[in-house]
Amino acid sequence: MSLIACAVFLFAALGCTSEPTPPVNSGGGNAASPKPAPAAKVSLAPVGEATPPLDGGRVQSNMPEGWKFLPRSNDYLFAAYYEDKGGIPRLVLKETDAGGLPETTSADSAKQLVSKITEEVGGDKDAALTVVNIGNSWFVRYEKAMKFRSLAANGVFLETVRSGKRFSIELLAYSVDKEKFLPALYRFAADLKVEAAVEPEKTSEPSESTEEEPSETSEEAPAESEEESGEE
Repeated sequence: MSLIACAVFLFAALGCTSEPTPPVNSGGGNAASPKPAPAAKVSLAPVGEATPPLDGGRVQSNMPEGWKFLPRSNDYLFAAYYEDKGGIPRLVLKETDAGGLPETTSADSAKQLVSKITEEVGGDKDAALTVVNIGNSWFVRYEKAMKFRSLAANGVFLETVRSGKRFSIELLAYSVDKEKFLPALYRFAADLKVEAAVEPEKTSEPSESTEEEPSETSEEAPAESEEESGEE
């Protein structure tokens, strides 16, 4: 029942912000004006090394303490690992075009992103979509059941839209370790900074017409003499 109730809160723009999804009173009272769930205190891992400037310097964050960089790849904007470079847990940041989605600045503005993710994950009840406030930012959080080296794993995703881009931060961890590493995911999300894309200002072109006008009048007389000298 808690997942269904949370979905109702999402699409009503009330924002289910707790982690995990809170229980909801299932009594038969009037549910015309349900109260939003109280925001849970999101635990942040200690700050580690800062990421290099990403996407031309527009994007940057802080890795959780103890995490290390993964090599660059065309598959992601940035990635980090904890102990095993070829294993998990792993943090991955991806960036795509927002496709017209509004900026995720509140639980209400996250509704369209929630709808978009719902279309993408289909009717997967295990996704457990929620809207989460982390630091000064808003994210849509959901999960995917996965396998890694034949063992049960979970992908926990935080998505947000900023400056015309859609950002996805994924924590991939073994299911038994998920809760242990969630603070690392929240730290990376809390410190994510995205600068607005600055379009180069169009410099005003020189007023060629004002420069040419006097030259045309002053060259009228010599022009005739040049033609005459050419004929000679």
